[in-house]
Amino acid sequence: MTTEVIRDTPGDAGQPPVDPAMLQLIRASASRLAAVEGTSVRRLHEDIGRIVWHMPGNGGPFCERMVRTVLWTVLGEQPPNAIVDGLYWLGSTNQAEGFPASEYVTVAHAVIRVVREMSGPKWDTSTGSAWVQFFMWMQPYLLAAARQVAERQENARRAAVAQQEAARQRAFDQVARGTGTQRGAADVDVTAVAGLLDDEDDEDDDDRGYGQIMLGMTLNQRRD
Repeated sequence: MTTEVIRDTPGDAGQPPVDPAMLQLIRASASRLAAVEGTSVRRLHEDIGRIVWHMPGNGGPFCERMVRTVLWTVLGEQPPNAIVDGLYWLGSTNQAEGFPASEYVTVAHAVIRVVREMSGPKWDTSTGSAWVQFFMWMQPYLLAAARQVAERQENARRAAVAQQEAARQRAFDQVARGTGTQRGAADVDVTAVAGLLDDEDDEDDDDRGYGQIMLGMTLNQRRD
């Protein structure tokens, strides 16, 4: 799996490395899941469709990522740092595509149900407990990655708002500098100023926004 990984240092989610004994308990059932991966993805999607329908591909890519990352973590022989990178990749991608991080418990339960269905009579309580422990270990990494992406998204939103406010202020300053001189007033792009003002009045029921009124007054002053 290759994509940008957003994390600080190994273990920054406060988790120890995955327990090999826990993995040993769930590997057999994970292998059965891998043997019918396509069916597993479809069943997971049927189970959680109500919470991923708004995501790209109606949530199908999300379900595929979840199943493949679980199998990659359980069945592979990756070093601890690579596993952490993989989980941060998963959490970051899910957050960027709009998955609600509060629903990871729901997804974990759904995956366990799918594994139990695939295991049939070979499923037992110790296997079920190990899968629960696995998802409890996995979840903090996904949440830590989601928080980092959410912070970046919020910072980007604030920067965009600040840029919009700065553009609006520059427009007002241009009007102020142009007031009192015929040349200055002629140089002011009053149409752009009106547009900036009316961005705030999009939901107003009046036929004319404040910006349009200002535009009319300015044009009338020029004609005078």
